[in-house]
Amino acid sequence: MKLGIAQKLALGILIPLILVLSGIGVLLGIQISGTVEQMMTENLTAQAESGAQQVNAFLKQYYGIVDTMICSPAISNLAADQAKTSLDGSAYFSGMLNELKEIQQRYQGTVLGVWFADIGLQELVYSDNSRFTSADMDFSTREWYIRSQQEQKAIVTGAYIDVATQKLVISIAGPIMSNNRMIGVVGLDVSTEQLSNSLSSIQVGETGYITLIDSSNMIIYHPDSSVVGTTIEEAQYSDNMKQALLNRNSVKGLSYTRQNTSYYGSTATLDDIDYEVLGVLPSEEYNSHVSSTVRVIVISFVICAILLAIIVTLLAISIIRPLKRLGKVADRLADGELDVDYQVKGHDEVARLGQSTLRIVERLKTYIKYIDELSSVLDQMGRGNLVFELQYDYHGEFAKLKEALLRIQKNLSETLSSIAMSAAQVHMGSDQIASGAQALAQGATEQASSVQELSSTVQSLNEKVTEGAAQAGQMIEQLNEVKAQVSTSNGQMQDMLTAMQDISRHSNAIGKIIKTIDDIAFQTNILALNAAVEAARAGAAGKGFAVVADEVRNLAGKSAAAAKETNELIAHSVEAVKQGESIARATADALSTAASNSDEVVAAVERVTRDYQDQAVRLKEVSIGVNQISEVVQTNSATAEQSAAASEQLSGQAQMLKGMISHFVLLESENGLPMSSFGENSSTDSVSPAPVEHYDSTNYTDKY
Repeated sequence: MKLGIAQKLALGILIPLILVLSGIGVLLGIQISGTVEQMMTENLTAQAESGAQQVNAFLKQYYGIVDTMICSPAISNLAADQAKTSLDGSAYFSGMLNELKEIQQRYQGTVLGVWFADIGLQELVYSDNSRFTSADMDFSTREWYIRSQQEQKAIVTGAYIDVATQKLVISIAGPIMSNNRMIGVVGLDVSTEQLSNSLSSIQVGETGYITLIDSSNMIIYHPDSSVVGTTIEEAQYSDNMKQALLNRNSVKGLSYTRQNTSYYGSTATLDDIDYEVLGVLPSEEYNSHVSSTVRVIVISFVICAILLAIIVTLLAISIIRPLKRLGKVADRLADGELDVDYQVKGHDEVARLGQSTLRIVERLKTYIKYIDELSSVLDQMGRGNLVFELQYDYHGEFAKLKEALLRIQKNLSETLSSIAMSAAQVHMGSDQIASGAQALAQGATEQASSVQELSSTVQSLNEKVTEGAAQAGQMIEQLNEVKAQVSTSNGQMQDMLTAMQDISRHSNAIGKIIKTIDDIAFQTNILALNAAVEAARAGAAGKGFAVVADEVRNLAGKSAAAAKETNELIAHSVEAVKQGESIARATADALSTAASNSDEVVAAVERVTRDYQDQAVRLKEVSIGVNQISEVVQTNSATAEQSAAASEQLSGQAQMLKGMISHFVLLESENGLPMSSFGENSSTDSVSPAPVEHYDSTNYTDKY
């Protein structure tokens, strides 16, 4: 909302276009990046397949030599010779040896050895006539023997280091069959140098290369000589590539690492010989092509965005410049300047807007004349002159304004005339109202004084009755406290009676116990007498027992005396308890009577209190009624005084209104007199309408 047109054009055009272009650029970048990656992958795969073809072409010629050796009569006859006991003992040996030497000489430098192995004799001979028997090697453990017997065709073994030359070589061998039985094997020991040179000539990107892996997963060729002769595990391939190579899986553009360096690789497998070619391209070069492509796309889109920004800016400037000039014209018009000049150029919307603005200026100049005349008329109306004439012929909305102004002239003249007549009538009526209101105010004041005295008397009586009710309430509270204390004392007395009864019952029980003790003492005394008699019979032997019997008799006598004294004391206590019980019972009866009487006194006082309260409520209602009457009387008195004052003010305002109406010069009424003649201070002379141009405001003075 706060931006200019140029900024809005920039935001409305550039941002969407840039966003669209950015989106298209991102999509194109993704698409092209994917295409470039696919092309790089396809190129890498093609180079790997090219390496496989070179390996296959390299081995194919040696396959042909082996096949030729298998079909050679000299070699096949030697192998089929059943009568030989040794190779050199056969008539075919010299022919076979010559053929081996010829092949050796023909491919000297690449073929390091040409040999023939007789399976029956377990003897192997080279072209240089060096021989190996089963004592030197176990044929059955050799790869060329095992695979030739299994596949029954020419095979290529894995690479190994030649003992004599310390070169990396491979053996190409083929079986000589007779009646589906292998009777001999011929082979070539081929150096891998020529193959490595051939593979090194294959260009994989700028920094890529080819790797050759044999059937035993040994690396035969690699640009890094330290890797040649190592296995896949020893070369430290990442797990994904290692599994692909071990399983002979065909992969294209697989990302992997070796010795903490990232690469992309594609494989090509030679199924007939179980060899595998790996095309390798470092990730840095692989990704650089994608990055360069994305960089070109980004630069292209940035250039497009800049060009768009320049085009939109120029377009915005071409639109903004005439609008700014037009805005300056509008500012001058807003400041009231109509003498403006604007050069309209072109035929677009901005040019048409400039033409419309010039027409508005011309129309405003015409409206200025209308406004000047209307201002003069309004100034006359403000000075009290309603007699005027409009000279111009108004058009458009100003015609409505002229009609409205003439209606105002007529209606205002009629209204002011009516106001003058009403003011006179109001003046007369307000005088009568003022005199009546004054008398009413005086009577209301006397009534308010009497009602105020009555209210004070009722209020004093209400306070006394309320005070008596409060004292009666306090008396009830005190009597209730006495009643509660008497009830408590009565309950305590009942508890004391119960306690005395318990004491009497326990005393009787103690008396029984004492009687039992007395009986025991009597029996003990009898037993003591019997013991004394028995002691006397015993003579000297019973003296000690007689002494004990005397002591027991004395103790029984003391016990009987003590029991008698205790019985007498208990009897006296029982008598005292009975007397206390009778006295307590009489006291309890008296307290019960007092409690009953206090209930009657409380009930009587409560009745008196309720009577006081009822009287207080009635007196309060009377006091409220008297106060209401007093308020009504006072309100009437104040209202009467206000009415009198308002009547006086109304009379004064009516008189002032008559004076103000006399200030206006009005149109003539239907009887031919000016409408302002109703004012007592106005002139009765007729006033002739004057044109607006010759109106002199000094003819009318403000009398107030």
